[in-house]
Amino acid sequence: MLLFAGRGSAFADEHNSAFFIKNQELVLLDCPASAFQKYKTLDFKHIRQISILITHTHGDHAGGVGSMIQYAWFVLNKLPVTVIAPSERVRKDLHVLLTRIEGCDKSWFTLITADHIQKDWFIKAIPTEHVKPLDGKCFGYSLHLDGRNIIYTGDTATLQPFLPYLEKGSVFYTEASYYRSDVHLHLPEILPDLLALTEKGIQVHLMHLDNEKEILKLIHGTKLRLAPLYSFRKQIPVRLVRMKKSDIPKAKSLYETAFPEDEKAPFPLLLAKQHLADVDFLSIYAGKQWAGFFYLVNHQNLSYIFYFAVRPELREKGIGSQALQRLQKFCQGRKLFLAIEPLDEHVTNYEERVSRKHFYLKNGFQELHRHVQEADVIYELLGIGGDVLPEEYQKLIRSFTGKILYRSITMKILDES
Repeated sequence: MLLFAGRGSAFADEHNSAFFIKNQELVLLDCPASAFQKYKTLDFKHIRQISILITHTHGDHAGGVGSMIQYAWFVLNKLPVTVIAPSERVRKDLHVLLTRIEGCDKSWFTLITADHIQKDWFIKAIPTEHVKPLDGKCFGYSLHLDGRNIIYTGDTATLQPFLPYLEKGSVFYTEASYYRSDVHLHLPEILPDLLALTEKGIQVHLMHLDNEKEILKLIHGTKLRLAPLYSFRKQIPVRLVRMKKSDIPKAKSLYETAFPEDEKAPFPLLLAKQHLADVDFLSIYAGKQWAGFFYLVNHQNLSYIFYFAVRPELREKGIGSQALQRLQKFCQGRKLFLAIEPLDEHVTNYEERVSRKHFYLKNGFQELHRHVQEADVIYELLGIGGDVLPEEYQKLIRSFTGKILYRSITMKILDES
């Protein structure tokens, strides 16, 4: 599977670029300048080769290639870089770009065409249509990674060249634009085609996005996903520990401010239940400081994130994403799920709901296409590891609440997936 340094279009802050690492080789699909600034923060200790697949020569795709070559030569002690053009015509253009414009010496890199690649991960370059000035010079790629057929469109105005390469089990990374143009794929128009692909068992990830929030609204309730971003930021190390008695006042204070009144169970009840075998009340530590908590309810192979909060002053620092990654390892082999407020354009906190859902989808959760009623509030379920059946959910809730309390509350899945 591919990871992304950015998934934005030309006018976004972070331009589209994907990568993977295999057999000590870092392989980039395009390298815009914004992506280079992230790639140089990777740990190159175990990297022995850099290969850069170019889809076309627009600046938001190839503008950082020269910098990567120079960085590999001067900073990474002459780490070999191979630049791969999809065709001979593009190779000639790249030669001019890299030697005459970027000023890279020919000895600093190798420039080849895709038909000279002999790698088990490479299948072929796929010609496509994009802008008229680059007719015949725009390509996508067919790759083979982790036993999966990977199709990557690059920039394209049509899906047609890629459809013959898609089969059940394929992973399809396609550009998608919210705004209409004749050089990109207009998502409102191609949405039925993409949904039809998902029904055939093809995973579809959207990239080269011009308006993520509007695109997220368009794909709400579908199996379409945004391309997964990789976090390059220098992270504060995050760990999970059992809730200490000394941390409970901090957890209570955060709990009272982080959740709406109609979504909070009485905190004394949560404390009383924390000692149950199927409850995990976990503190989140970022470095040495207490950063937040998880309240997790388990039953058989299910783990339900009842509550998750990070201190306001520590948000937007990657701590929440790291905490979720740690929790996924903590719950490895189990179905992990949570409930969020559903997207509704008529509510006052709509943008907040969109951002929250975006956060969880970015961190590996998927829509379960189920809704749950808890007291008077309706939520949407997101999960990792598989569907949550209504009867499984009911058993979990009953196990947590006990028979008497269970009879007096409303907590149930409302619909079938």
